[in-house]
Amino acid sequence: MATAQDITLDPTDPFEAVVMEMVRLNRKKRSDYAGDGHIFQNFYDSAYQLGLTPGHSVETLVATKQARLRVLGVEDKRIVENETKRDTILDRAVYSAIAVALYDEGSYAQTWQD
Repeated sequence: MATAQDITLDPTDPFEAVVMEMVRLNRKKRSDYAGDGHIFQNFYDSAYQLGLTPGHSVETLVATKQARLRVLGVEDKRIVENETKRDTILDRAVYSAIAVALYDEGSYAQTWQD
């Protein structure tokens, strides 16, 4: 697991600008979805409900985003009303980062039992 360091991201760097956007998006959605017990509570709960691991829960969301991109296609010029392709790609990146965080905290492959 990486050690925490104070870093300053450069918003003019294309990669770092996306990382900053990922953090903002995650914080915004976390306020809607995270339970009181833990920032990843929704992944724990869905894993429990389906008899899966939190890793499976988040990877299912990554796969759903990937399937959406496959359906729309890279060159598809369709106007989508609820989520742009860019939004889908960004969500996929955020879910991938969440998967790493679950792995690092040791709950990625945790099984849930009553």
